[in-house]
Amino acid sequence: MKFPKEKVRIIQLVKMYEDKEDYVSIYKMKDEMLSLYEELKETNVFNSLALSSFNLRYFDETILIGEELLKKGYESFSSTLYVLLSCLGCCDIYHALSIIRRSKILNIPDINSYLATDGANYFNILKFDSNNGDIGLALVVANFIVGLSKEISNEKEIEKEYILIRAFEVIDTLFEIGYSEASINKLTNALKMMFF
Repeated sequence: MKFPKEKVRIIQLVKMYEDKEDYVSIYKMKDEMLSLYEELKETNVFNSLALSSFNLRYFDETILIGEELLKKGYESFSSTLYVLLSCLGCCDIYHALSIIRRSKILNIPDINSYLATDGANYFNILKFDSNNGDIGLALVVANFIVGLSKEISNEKEIEKEYILIRAFEVIDTLFEIGYSEASINKLTNALKMMFF
């Protein structure tokens, strides 16, 4: 049978490439992964794909991958994190808001309550830091995007410099609140990748 053999092969290759931080090789497997979506949807390969395209600074492509996965019904906090960061890297706040609104995982009632409509909710999100994978960072970035959207008007283009300044203000806030060094470093490294 082709399916189990192919599934196992892809999972093993992605794991091997991840260990080597060979993001190019993971990204080159994109079409093959997407063509075997049904077989692979319960694995982490799509998180690796989103991370890889983000780390290669293919922000537009990361957004397209995220949209394709959303259409297929796949979401994870890791893939959502990298898609939202890619939207910020492209200064596309409105697309990011669209993803937040359409996201099933960000709109689960127990999770959605952490998306503040009247200001950032970073202190309450702290409970998701460290031990819960990318849940906390995905919520931090989603809150940041919602906050940015309220600061801009429909006619004003938001510039990279402004996003960067505001993002470093958020990182300072996260540090003061007590977020883990790992989370702060992950977000700082993502910002460096996006803007430098």
